[in-house]
Amino acid sequence: MLRLFLRLYLFLMLPATAAFVLFMYVTDQVMVQLHAEEQRARAGVAFDRAERIITNTRVPDWQGRLKEIEKTFRVEHQIVPLDRALDDFFMSPSERERLRVGDVAFRDRPGGGAVYLRRIGQTDRALRIEWVGAYEYLTVYYAIILALVTLGLCAILWRWTHPLWRDLESLKAATARVGEGDFGVRAQVGKASLLKPIADAFNVMAGRVQALLQSHRDMEQGVAHELRTPLAQLKFDLELARTSADAGDRELRFTAMERDVVDLEELVAELLLLANLREAPPYNPQEVPAVQLVDDVLRRAQEEMRATGRSIAIDAPRHLPESIACDAKFLSRALANVLRNAVRYAKSRVAMTVERAGSHTVISVDDDGPGVPPGERHRLFEPFTRLENSRGRDSGGVGLGLAIVKSVAEWHGGEANISDSPLGGARVSIRW
Repeated sequence: MLRLFLRLYLFLMLPATAAFVLFMYVTDQVMVQLHAEEQRARAGVAFDRAERIITNTRVPDWQGRLKEIEKTFRVEHQIVPLDRALDDFFMSPSERERLRVGDVAFRDRPGGGAVYLRRIGQTDRALRIEWVGAYEYLTVYYAIILALVTLGLCAILWRWTHPLWRDLESLKAATARVGEGDFGVRAQVGKASLLKPIADAFNVMAGRVQALLQSHRDMEQGVAHELRTPLAQLKFDLELARTSADAGDRELRFTAMERDVVDLEELVAELLLLANLREAPPYNPQEVPAVQLVDDVLRRAQEEMRATGRSIAIDAPRHLPESIACDAKFLSRALANVLRNAVRYAKSRVAMTVERAGSHTVISVDDDGPGVPPGERHRLFEPFTRLENSRGRDSGGVGLGLAIVKSVAEWHGGEANISDSPLGGARVSIRW
């Protein structure tokens, strides 16, 4: 933290000091220019007084008289060669010209104030007068101001960097723990911290990774559980077929084994499709005729109903847009899954609607079945998740249909959700 503090301090202090010095210099220059003529008149009186003493031949100790004047008025007198005075680096060209013609000239005095010069008559000498009393504490004054500015900047910088450093340490510690495998950790920073957006993004990332790992663990357990039942049934039927002497009984066992193999194939196909969707390339939609897409989905639903012996009325959408921007292959699969679930749990009627909501498309499937409790709706989109009652395992399926629907919706840049249906059951909507 000390290194960060020093770097920031130097970064801020040097410009602040330069700005302060520049401000004081500009202020002095402005004040000098505003009162230039007044100061020249004041200096002119001092030059006249000093020159009368210097040029008065009747005053033998003129140097002693100048010393008395210096003590009285707190000034310093010095006689310098005119050439040296004209070569003064700090004197402007206009002031040099004034000195050359015999007027009062001045230049800046290091530490504040000014030094005044005037040529002595037509000689090659110049009298230099400097007021020291008014500026003898100016350097101390500047030093005090600079010290106060320095302390103020230190306090402000410490007040700013200390919480920032504390939040950085918190974020660093959380990152280290995530690197060690603890995805339940969250970075704790102040609400007004500059690192709040970064910490929030980190926490969201950690939460998603934690949820993804949990989802993978649940899927592993679900796959193991779902495979166990048909495999156990296969083993049981195979053993019975081996030991049975009745040809008809063996045929029944072979038929049961075929059903178990179909269930396994369906489970593997659904798992491969879900994995493919979760590793899908960036979404690249194409305009698909809406009538063709809906007719294909409804046709598949009618065929599945005939195969299962169900008789549910399916209301087709009344109003359809001319086309839908989507991936027809995966969207039709998702809609087929939604319709399959609706037909499976409906009492007598299922309805499908297609709507435009601004630039978005919303496809909803309603049924008049038992519905889904609000607390279970979000959970049903997870793999191998079923309700314990009316939408349980006995109703069919492997528990991957809605997980595929959710992945298709997210791949399209949208979302899938479950709500109450106007028909009294459940409404499953895909919006993108």
